[in-house]
Amino acid sequence: MSIRFLFVGRSGDAEFKQAIDRYVERANRFVRTERCFVKEETSGSKPDARKILASEAKRIEAVLEPRDLVVLCDASGKERSSETFARELRGWLDESPSAVVFVVGGAFGLDPVLRPRARAILPLSRLTLPHQMARLVLAEQVYRAIAVQHGVAYSK
Repeated sequence: MSIRFLFVGRSGDAEFKQAIDRYVERANRFVRTERCFVKEETSGSKPDARKILASEAKRIEAVLEPRDLVVLCDASGKERSSETFARELRGWLDESPSAVVFVVGGAFGLDPVLRPRARAILPLSRLTLPHQMARLVLAEQVYRAIAVQHGVAYSK
């Protein structure tokens, strides 16, 4: 039973990285939790979003294990409360023989080709978030869900 955060591109902002690391380390006290990065496609002067998404999707698929339970972070998913998310995460962890993998895309999001592999689509906000902020929101919500599951008082 483990959780893997699969992020497209590396974090260039030390403050975001530090905050994300803090939540991942807290979650790691209860569930093995790790981060994995795949290379973000460079866009050049005239970015072709379809080609970029397709290239990044191939990189994502290459690191997914066949038995991973995949959750895509995308605004098109069904909104949940933190309590509902905590219950779903518990179920996913119990069900997954490998890992629950949360995938956060790069600047253009995620290629729709990944959707058939996903168990769920998780929106992080109705607002458009930069992907560094999306990573932070996800890490915090995963930690919050795990703290609830283990009866631990949430600490900021």
